[in-house]
Amino acid sequence: MQSRRLDLPSLTAIRAFEVAARRQSFKDAADELCVTPAAISRQIKQLEAQLATVLFVRGHRQVTLTAAGERLFRATNTAFDEITSAAREIRGQVADSYLNLHATSSFSRLWMVPRLSRLRQLYPNLHLHLISVESTPGEADKFDAAVTLGLHELAGYQAEFLFAEEIFPVCTPEFLKDNPQADSLQGLQQLPLLDLDPAFWQARWWSPVDWHFWLRHCGVENPQVKAQMYFSHFPMLLDTVLEGLGVGLGWRHLTDDLLRSGRLIRPVAESYAAPERKHYFVCRQELANEPGMQLLRDWLLEETAGLRR
Repeated sequence: MQSRRLDLPSLTAIRAFEVAARRQSFKDAADELCVTPAAISRQIKQLEAQLATVLFVRGHRQVTLTAAGERLFRATNTAFDEITSAAREIRGQVADSYLNLHATSSFSRLWMVPRLSRLRQLYPNLHLHLISVESTPGEADKFDAAVTLGLHELAGYQAEFLFAEEIFPVCTPEFLKDNPQADSLQGLQQLPLLDLDPAFWQARWWSPVDWHFWLRHCGVENPQVKAQMYFSHFPMLLDTVLEGLGVGLGWRHLTDDLLRSGRLIRPVAESYAAPERKHYFVCRQELANEPGMQLLRDWLLEETAGLRR
């Protein structure tokens, strides 16, 4: 295979030759390729030198192919047609199909949606069907792909690790200004704390992370806290935090964008890093090498790279 590739002429010269042969004019070829006629002439001379034969009979305003030129033109024309056909087929495979991606409502709304515009710009032919779920889909769901909480062993599926969880308090800058005691673990216990409803955790594989759990992890032996409000979904809790009504626990992958924008801040430095609470991209093995699935997987891995550091 390698020796065959060594016999291959310059592809730039081949491209110039194909256009010149098709247009029967160096000038018209130059116009199509947005170069000068002199550049086309140089490429053709280089190709003729590589092949040790004359490919064109030069006329005043037109060129015609020699027998060798005709042979090469048939080959290049066939090759370019096959490349064009393959490219259209690949584009069509991506464009004509929708990928079903299951993810929690929190991940879909707070992580995926802010990035959909960038994904669309990069891969305009990649079409997603986002499906919001509150628990990791099972084998019976016959899903195409999912961002899962933890890794279930599913026959016929493969997984890529995306990130592990990190959890810390978040509030608005205005809330901290009005409640400066929020900058300590002791002070936090005196403030309106927002928490997730215990029922929220029933669909999760892991134990709940509420204020009692988080404060105990940070060394507070007997936390004296009672949630001011409970919420059935994390986006509702976060919306309430953004309204300046209290402090909530924030998951890094769901709050990073708001922290970077300055709409939220971390009032204390303490954090609960949970390397065992891992999230994965899981997809059906039979679809793993499909162009659209590869694009989605690579994009998710690239976008979550910062969370793996």
